Amino acid sequence: MSEVRFAVDTTLVPLAKKLRTLGLDVKVCCSEEPGKVLLICRKEGRILLTKRSSLIKFFEKYGQKVFYIENEKDLKTVVEHFKLKPEHARCPYCNRELLPTPREEVIEKVPLYVFLNAEKFSRCPSCGRIFWRGSHLDWIKEVIPDDSGGAETDKGNKDSGKRR
Repeated sequence: MSEVRFAVDTTLVPLAKKLRTLGLDVKVCCSEEPGKVLLICRKEGRILLTKRSSLIKFFEKYGQKVFYIENEKDLKTVVEHFKLKPEHARCPYCNRELLPTPREEVIEKVPLYVFLNAEKFSRCPSCGRIFWRGSHLDWIKEVIPDDSGGAETDKGNKDSGKRR
């Protein structure tokens, strides 16, 4: 994956989760103060993705990279504009890189049908959630038709954090 790092405001949390699933480092900026968001992006070398015109104007005024997103489902636009290719998935909740996890370690942490049908599993080292490749990730094929690289790895399931 390229070393592009992003930040999003609170209006784009669903987009952040999908970008993380593709392996991108995406920080959610919860502050409503443009100055604080700008400082985070400058300090951490992040490009802001936002649909708020006030943030776009503020960032442009200070020469900070910003990218307009029309809506939170605009994932394909981001992938194409920045020429992104999936690599190692990140936790959609913690933004940490997922670690491959042996099947025998997840048997009691995922539903039986998932254990029997999924080949690979990953775990977030921060929150402990277990992830696998499932039909809930069919959207990846729409965004990245080649579906090579990180799409082969297990990306996640929002329910997995409940089973430990």
